[in-house]
Amino acid sequence: MQDDCITIALGLPEVRVVGEEETEAEISVEVSYRTESAPCPRCGQQTPKVHSTRLQRKRDRRLWDKPVFLVLHKRRFRCLACRKVFPEPDQLFGARRRSSQRFREHLGREALHQTVRHVAHKEGVGEALGRRCVTEEAKQLLGVPEQPSPARVLGLDEFSIRKGQVYDTAIMDIEEKRVLGVVSGHRQEEVQGFLEQLPEPEKVEVVVMDMHEPFRQAVELCLPRAKVVADKFHLLMHVHRALDQVRTSLQPQRGKKGELFRSRYLLLTGAERLTPERYTRLMDVLGRYPLLRRAWVLKEAFRAWYHSATRTEAEQGLTAWEALVREQGPAPFRALFPMLRTWRQEILNYFDHRYTNGFVEGKNNRIKVIKRMAYGYRNSHSFRQRILLTNHKEVRPKAA
Repeated sequence: MQDDCITIALGLPEVRVVGEEETEAEISVEVSYRTESAPCPRCGQQTPKVHSTRLQRKRDRRLWDKPVFLVLHKRRFRCLACRKVFPEPDQLFGARRRSSQRFREHLGREALHQTVRHVAHKEGVGEALGRRCVTEEAKQLLGVPEQPSPARVLGLDEFSIRKGQVYDTAIMDIEEKRVLGVVSGHRQEEVQGFLEQLPEPEKVEVVVMDMHEPFRQAVELCLPRAKVVADKFHLLMHVHRALDQVRTSLQPQRGKKGELFRSRYLLLTGAERLTPERYTRLMDVLGRYPLLRRAWVLKEAFRAWYHSATRTEAEQGLTAWEALVREQGPAPFRALFPMLRTWRQEILNYFDHRYTNGFVEGKNNRIKVIKRMAYGYRNSHSFRQRILLTNHKEVRPKAA
């Protein structure tokens, strides 16, 4: 009686199957190349003369959640013309490789959005092989020749490698939505070194950044034609911080303990995004704390100021807002005046070039995900390489 069986295509047309065996632990398939002859590397003569054959066991991709091993009948040929003995070409595995090319590509792709240790443990291979596969895959993706147009609008933002101690700077093309590079550090000379190597720097028209003086100095030295735009998100963050400082400075009324703490997100949320119930709740809180109400009104006025139609209107509106702060604003809002004075032109440049670092902040969030996946990277080159690879859709981190 013949046992029932299922035929599965190996997906390797270059070889033919000689035999196969399946156990509880693995699947083993004997294969040999279909070619009957090979060119001599010395004289180029095709020769069919097989000198010897040996078996080589090589790892391949899983099937039915079992590891697959290909047992290759590896031949050595003897040239009939010059008598040289040579091994047959091994295009599926590569010279002196113990795994198939497609298995190494699979390892590399998996380890781009997971930790190398996790992928190596899952596939039953060493971590060293996983790291090499990641490097090979990254080189292949990053080495694809591209002819991108010169960047016109840049975004600069720093992110922490070690909180409060080590920072890197991401430089991105906001219009094309791609990472141009990652700079080690956030000082002027470090950013300047990258900007000096930009192709056609004279075509950069706008650079959006947070209010970090070394960034501005680097741009002024390397990109003299570019207009610096102070990022809207970071400026609003300073205003929100001033409002929160007012909140934390207040003493809660008797019987209302915890009210101010719970109202934090109500205060920071834009008035137009509040539901009627939450808006009523906020008005009740502001009615009991007049100082907090003045601070909240100033915050909303500053948010509304960003809707100014022209730069002239924005300049007049900012002057009026500052006068209102001098007249009745709490101290944390007055503390914003030095920043508004130092970065005034860059803040107003937004109304000529309405760009923000929203895309850059999104990339920074992705960078944090990459860092968390490996609980931090000791190899800075590998970390920056993975950041550059986020430009490629096929290697974006998988959803949990």
